[in-house]
Amino acid sequence: MVLAASTGDTNMAEAKKVKVRVLRDGEHGKCNDVIEIDAAQVKLLSDAVDDAPEAVAYAESLAK
Repeated sequence: MVLAASTGDTNMAEAKKVKVRVLRDGEHGKCNDVIEIDAAQVKLLSDAVDDAPEAVAYAESLAK
């Protein structure tokens, strides 16, 4: 499942989006969801998401 996380930024259409794996249930989704967030948010959310390609691929494989 791919969800778009809202950060309230009015320039979201211009921001670069990246896919991340959600590491724990919370405001950004459930554990192992794959969401797209602003690339600048990845570092701020490092305790809740993982942007490593392997992590994203693993979470996507669970949805199949």
